Amino acid sequence: MGILPGSYMKGMGNLTGCLGEIAVNAYLPRSRYVGNEERFFDIVYKKQKVEVKSKVCSGRPKPEFSAFVNTKKIEVPENDVYFFTRVRRDLSYVFLVGWLPSYTLIDEAKYRKVGDQEDSGFVFKSNGYQLTIDQLNPPDQFK
Repeated sequence: MGILPGSYMKGMGNLTGCLGEIAVNAYLPRSRYVGNEERFFDIVYKKQKVEVKSKVCSGRPKPEFSAFVNTKKIEVPENDVYFFTRVRRDLSYVFLVGWLPSYTLIDEAKYRKVGDQEDSGFVFKSNGYQLTIDQLNPPDQFK
């Protein structure tokens, strides 16, 4: 799948993202994958543009785990919804952890910059919007 310039996951993020997109597309009945045609969203479901965001995990995601959108600061999103997944490091399982309307995410999430540090000691490697899984709407509320 290739490695994007500056990738700190050395290309593993491509496969993680692909598996997340496949899982969400399979979960949403009559959805249409458009990630190969569109740049700012992956799936169209009931006329809504859905951007899937996936992160690697080693076990079942906990409510306090991060949901993150790697992006510059934006005011007007090009998609309607962010849908979040976690993909097991061994690629054996995809967890659908939740979703938020794009404007809600921008209003409620903290914007993190490269080098920002959480109380846990985690240091952000990219700019973006961060909140926790327990702040998301459950997957079944999107159907």
